[in-house]
Amino acid sequence: MLKAERPIVHAKDSIRSMRKLEFPNPRQVTERRPCLNVLDAGPTKLKSWGMKQSSSSPLFRQITWVSALAAVGFHAYLLNLHYGVHFNSSSGPAICDLSSTWNCSTTTASAYSELLGVPMALWGLLANAAVILLIGLHHFWGDGENKIRQSLIVLSSGVIAAASIVMGGISAIAIGSICPFCVVTYILSAITAWGAWSHYRPSTWQFGPPFTQLASLVVGGLAVGLIADQMFEDSYNKGPQGQEFIRAVVSDWHQAPTIELADQGPLVMGPSRDAAKLTIVEFADFRCGHCRSAAAPLKSFARANTDVRFEFYTWPLDGECNTAIGQNNGASCLLARVAWCGEKLGQKGWEMQEQIFARFEKWRTLDNVKSGMAELAQSTGLAASDLETCSSSPEAREAIVKHAALGTTLGLRGTPSIFINGRQLMAEPTIPVLNAIKKAAK
Repeated sequence: MLKAERPIVHAKDSIRSMRKLEFPNPRQVTERRPCLNVLDAGPTKLKSWGMKQSSSSPLFRQITWVSALAAVGFHAYLLNLHYGVHFNSSSGPAICDLSSTWNCSTTTASAYSELLGVPMALWGLLANAAVILLIGLHHFWGDGENKIRQSLIVLSSGVIAAASIVMGGISAIAIGSICPFCVVTYILSAITAWGAWSHYRPSTWQFGPPFTQLASLVVGGLAVGLIADQMFEDSYNKGPQGQEFIRAVVSDWHQAPTIELADQGPLVMGPSRDAAKLTIVEFADFRCGHCRSAAAPLKSFARANTDVRFEFYTWPLDGECNTAIGQNNGASCLLARVAWCGEKLGQKGWEMQEQIFARFEKWRTLDNVKSGMAELAQSTGLAASDLETCSSSPEAREAIVKHAALGTTLGLRGTPSIFINGRQLMAEPTIPVLNAIKKAAK
């Protein structure tokens, strides 16, 4: 039987065949391994492969703290305005009082401007300051990958943004007036929340066992808010405005006799007398410093409460048009006629009232008033000649004489004299006092 012969492979031939096999060059192997290096390099390299990471560009971090810092500034201004309006320490209209609809003072005077007796502006200031503090702690102290602080930054900014949406809705629906600077803070809160979500969102949410840092942040914020509010009130309040004093004022108002006030064509703001829960009637003189101080809170309170009617009469401390006053100066009566004509000529009565009080120091003499009428007309959009003609007309003189006579029949002794639902208020008309009386009114 024939056997197949195996081919004889010599060692030299075997070596030749092995040389023909292609093995990868060690240098090529090294060049093909970067994919492993990328996977081992962490989130920075992952981004280049399209994989999402919790921390992105430093730009988002800068956006977050800059917008929060800007919000602190706007809240500080609104906080100053709040105490100024509530305690009659403001010297004139706020820079964000653009109109009756876009008006910071109106929203500040509303009952929604406080939470737990503390201004919303103060809560907003503290909340944004807390976000800035958390960002600083996260980057400059401790572990830069601290998921608890990341979680708190995102949560805090989100809560501020949600609260801004709620407050914006309340302002537009319940108050009927919008604060321009408040709108700015709402926009800034949305930017802060977006920046925090983009940069600080952790891979896993942590708030500390058992939420110790979150609880500390909330409790600390409440304590600081209550203490700071009391300190600010003591600083801004130049008279007695404590709860005991306010209760005494409300009690005196309740016990005062109710007087039926005739309608003699006042400057009016708000619903009809029948529809109003409160009807506030003020008798004022344009050259009276206390009348000037009372003007802003009374108007802001009436605008902030749609069920409040505000009637403004002039009771000039001038014998030219007021028989109860023995001395004539002519200036107070002319200013009263100018305000009346502002309403008659173009329904600019409230604007004219505001402009007259804003130039309070100018009206020392009758000649000062006459020389300033053109400026008043220009500031309210009226023709100077029409205003001058109207203010010297018999109709205007008769209207102011009737205003003065009404006040005299009520036994007024000075200005401002304020009646709420027919009962005289024997205290300064601050926002806390007016809110307390409205709450007590049936």
